[in-house]
Amino acid sequence: MLFPLRVIRRIHREGFRCIPEAIRFRIALHRQRPFLQTETALRQAEEDGYQAFIRRHEAPLSAPFTPTMRLSFLIPTYNTPPELLRALADSLLHQSCGAWEACFYDGASTRADTRELLQTLTQEDNRFRVTFGAENRGIAGNTNAALTMATGKFVALCDHDDLLAPDAVRCILEAAQDGADFVYTDEDKVSADGTHFFEPHLKPDFAPDSLRSGNYICHITAASRALMNAVGGLRPGFDGSQDHDLALRLSENATKITHIPRILYHWRMLDTSFSHQKAQTCANAAARAVADQLRRLHMDADVTVEELRVRIRWKTRQMRIVCVLWGEGDAPKLPMPCIRVRDLSAVNDLVRRTDCDAVLFLRAGLRPLDTDWVSELMQYTQRADVGCVGSALLDDRDCFRHAGYAVDVPGGAVSHQAGQWRYGRPYMLTDRIVRNVTGVSSALLMIRRDVFLSVGGFSPYQSDLRGADLGLKCQQIGLLNVYTPYARMAMDMRLSLLPPCLTQGAPKGDLRRFRQTWGEHPPERYYSPLFRPDGSMFIDLDRQEGTP
Repeated sequence: MLFPLRVIRRIHREGFRCIPEAIRFRIALHRQRPFLQTETALRQAEEDGYQAFIRRHEAPLSAPFTPTMRLSFLIPTYNTPPELLRALADSLLHQSCGAWEACFYDGASTRADTRELLQTLTQEDNRFRVTFGAENRGIAGNTNAALTMATGKFVALCDHDDLLAPDAVRCILEAAQDGADFVYTDEDKVSADGTHFFEPHLKPDFAPDSLRSGNYICHITAASRALMNAVGGLRPGFDGSQDHDLALRLSENATKITHIPRILYHWRMLDTSFSHQKAQTCANAAARAVADQLRRLHMDADVTVEELRVRIRWKTRQMRIVCVLWGEGDAPKLPMPCIRVRDLSAVNDLVRRTDCDAVLFLRAGLRPLDTDWVSELMQYTQRADVGCVGSALLDDRDCFRHAGYAVDVPGGAVSHQAGQWRYGRPYMLTDRIVRNVTGVSSALLMIRRDVFLSVGGFSPYQSDLRGADLGLKCQQIGLLNVYTPYARMAMDMRLSLLPPCLTQGAPKGDLRRFRQTWGEHPPERYYSPLFRPDGSMFIDLDRQEGTP
């Protein structure tokens, strides 16, 4: 009865419209069993090798460092099991840089052993500072009370049962002394007994659209004490997503945001974790936090929760769009004027002569999978802070050929999730959320005409490196490039025969031009240097050095 019950629950939740999708999934699942076996093997290999990787990665830096400020950890406690609190304290005592203090605010714990250990810590080291509150103010209230205790110029949030990597303090203070006033790091998870590390979260540099889709920043969040006080610390009323709300407000007010691409925090997985028990509550709180930010920034949009993910629908204005349909093959029915060309070699002059607000570049042989795909692309294109907008391209096996480009890889550019199955387990749901990327494919790309012309249009590439190059040029003038999962395209059989990534096999002249323009290491903000360079978004376990 288990399968029928699942079907009934899904129909009750989503309506009968879910049935065709469920049927397609079952058919695809049967076709993709060999692929799933390969993916499972890769995930198992990553898990098996990760313990050795994290030990190498955590090796303290050898270069000398002299701190000029103190980092205050804000740690709310309430009936914390003493063994977990002791483990956190030990990870602080083993820091490679001693310029820290731990500000514990205890919310009237009823466990005597918790209170006794807190008292003991203050006697062991005067950097442990404890205030026993008369009442439990909740996570937000207790953290804000800890903020009032802080004396450091920089402060960091820390849960009472997690662990810090040995270089956490040093790396954060290095960034702070370099002028950052908002800093965050990579993280992973640790088993309840503290012995097994898993699920590394390798984050992008600051990406506002990605942050609105979900709190990728999470741990460690650190900021100058002045900035933390200026935004008011944590706000009550966002339980379960209070860190997300804080990250949004810090990002609005920070002058320099720095991402440290090192795994410096271990999030302990306990059965009592709030986010596991109240997922819907967390998602609703996140949506309220995002809607609140958009109101503060006077950005007009509707914010909803769909499948526990935040979705933004920007209010659109009328735009005159012209489609440049290129290549050979069938074309979908298009709700705008269309100009058909064989290739994109002379398209810059064509756009210059066209009277429109935005241009949609669409490769023939693609079929829309989403009804409102044009509107989805347009609502991001119209934003003044956005350059290129694109979406997923799927082959006839439902595998990703494109989901946003990363650069600084051997082939010049590679797609996120390259070759991964649509129904698989994507890394951090990257294929299912709106996020910022370095570039998008010229096979499906919308851009405002004035932006396209201001950056010089497409450079003369014969391969899809033209899309990555255009994204980098937009990024260079301060614009964001956006991947949306709501304008997906399916490739016809002919296009599905192309290499797994559309930039794969680019002519040597294209690669040479790309390197001459952007150097050996182009500015990649959204694909971690700790990932494998093939776009699969599995961690590179062969990496030997301790830093990216």
